[in-house]
Amino acid sequence: MEVFNQTLSSQPWPPPGVSLIAARRMWPTTQGKGVVVAVLDTGIDDQHPDLQGNVIGGRSFVPGEADYRDGNGHGTHVAGTIAAHGKILGVAPQASLLAVKVLNHYGAGSYVSIRQGLAWARNWEGKNGERVNIVNLSLGGPLPNSSLHEEIKKAVAAGITVVCAAGNSGDGKPGTPEISYPAYYQETVAVGAANLKTGIANFSNSNERIDIVAPGVNTYSTYPDGRYVELSGTSMATPHISGALALICSRYHMRFRDYPSPAYLNDLLHYMAIDLGQIGFDKLFGYGLFSFNLDGGKSIVLTAGKNQYQINDRSASFQMAPFIYEKECCASILEISELLGCDAAFLPSDGGGNESGQVQIWD
Repeated sequence: MEVFNQTLSSQPWPPPGVSLIAARRMWPTTQGKGVVVAVLDTGIDDQHPDLQGNVIGGRSFVPGEADYRDGNGHGTHVAGTIAAHGKILGVAPQASLLAVKVLNHYGAGSYVSIRQGLAWARNWEGKNGERVNIVNLSLGGPLPNSSLHEEIKKAVAAGITVVCAAGNSGDGKPGTPEISYPAYYQETVAVGAANLKTGIANFSNSNERIDIVAPGVNTYSTYPDGRYVELSGTSMATPHISGALALICSRYHMRFRDYPSPAYLNDLLHYMAIDLGQIGFDKLFGYGLFSFNLDGGKSIVLTAGKNQYQINDRSASFQMAPFIYEKECCASILEISELLGCDAAFLPSDGGGNESGQVQIWD
């Protein structure tokens, strides 16, 4: 694991996973304002420059670790994918976060601590009457626990959507199920991991309870002490969905002055998923890769001077090869528009020449 002191861009930068689910399509309308996501994890470094101001409170339920500061890094990484708003941009940069520490500095914890943290999040109320809308559980274990299951049922009944990591024991085969709790409980949203070319991550659990997949390989996000790191796992996929739900909840509240139910959100996730495996539901991808762009889920790599380019795991070709002009890579607007699934037209000048004219794009 390599830890970085800076990001890959001098400008605020959404990492590839955030881009792959097309979060930017929602940002002109909302960036998650008015929504509270409780992150049950190793805590959060609320002093990280990209998270300052978004962490509105928290509590530790780990014996011997009195505050919610993150001594491991896992929780800060998850939090950044949801709501970073500095050098990197999370899925919902204006969402509010609660740091609920239920795992210790080794990343280990008990069902007792998780249940206590979930109950606290369910009963939490902000100074202006805010309540938790979404709980992110990037954790899990092989054994069920009835007390935790009952608490999850109470949270869902209270209107909280519980989003869980599906688990990292997968072998890439749908016929050999791997089970992790609490993701396997039907009341939760179980999130598997896809790679950045929209294939299934080779570690992602498969079973009949997988709801959806999200980017979870080489996920770039925040790390304690103002740093950044790339991590992989269904733990990394899960906050992409929690952030997406924060955007949906915020937009819903703007329109209807209320928040959607967990059942509504679960159905919407299934509807907006891009089918990647067998037609319909399958045990690897669930209902597919979530994206705000129903034509999305595209990882595109093109090379200046070459007609051939890569889209996800296949090759395709441009009629006109991209080229370098003044240190920028340029390509045909019409071909790029077609690739991205939007319509464009070139209107030549009145004289019929190609030296001037107008391009129109509809998206």
